[in-house]
Amino acid sequence: MSHEKLKAFRKRSIEKALHAGLPAYFIDECLGDGVIRIKPGGIADRIVVRQGQVQVKPVECRSC
Repeated sequence: MSHEKLKAFRKRSIEKALHAGLPAYFIDECLGDGVIRIKPGGIADRIVVRQGQVQVKPVECRSC
């Protein structure tokens, strides 16, 4: 699957989840570290598990 098709699929999936009032989750392909969660209000967080501890941090850049 091409990179552009994957981006379009991810965008549609996020839009569908948010439209249904659900958060959307996807693997971060930019940094390859953690999962990105986008909440219905548009707030995006990066979820990473390190040494058994869950860390939730705001997403600083979504350029990919």
